[in-house]
Amino acid sequence: MVDYNDTPKTGIKWLGFVFGSVLLTSSAIAWAGGPPNRQGKPVIIEEPAGRPTEGDRTGPTPTAPAGTLQPTQRTEDTIPRFPLPSARISPVNGRVTLKLINSSNVVIEYQISGGTRPRLVGQQSESTLEQLTIPINLTYQREDGGLLFVRPVVTSPGVLEIRFEATGNINLDTRSLSINEQGTVFLN
Repeated sequence: MVDYNDTPKTGIKWLGFVFGSVLLTSSAIAWAGGPPNRQGKPVIIEEPAGRPTEGDRTGPTPTAPAGTLQPTQRTEDTIPRFPLPSARISPVNGRVTLKLINSSNVVIEYQISGGTRPRLVGQQSESTLEQLTIPINLTYQREDGGLLFVRPVVTSPGVLEIRFEATGNINLDTRSLSINEQGTVFLN
């Protein structure tokens, strides 16, 4: 015999179970950082030539459609990082000279991968590495483990000046500099 008085209680229990499952799943997704990222290449919206730049506009800035990336506006105190080149050097007979200038008050350890043993450049001092065959990968770090801001500047054909400065901005910190066969310099 079926007791019809028990049916509403069973329906409420089932509804509570479904609602609890949905709530638990939503909470788990939120705690995990949200739904998974969309796969594929990001869409970058670029301004067509001849149109005003961000700094030239007056009035409100239009917003991009959801899911698109806007190009970042560079400031004067930042150097482009990989994959954008930081500098371009013209090698002389396939060779370059690196002039390391430590403008900080900490000792910096550096090494040319596959080329030199670890070396030091003291605080407020310089070191020159001459006639290095490209490609080159220079790794560096502060002895105290702090952050470094690196400015590569081509001073003459075949000579790259690399200035090290202490920074507190983690977005400016790098650990290596690479020069490819074409003389393109990347900070990583």
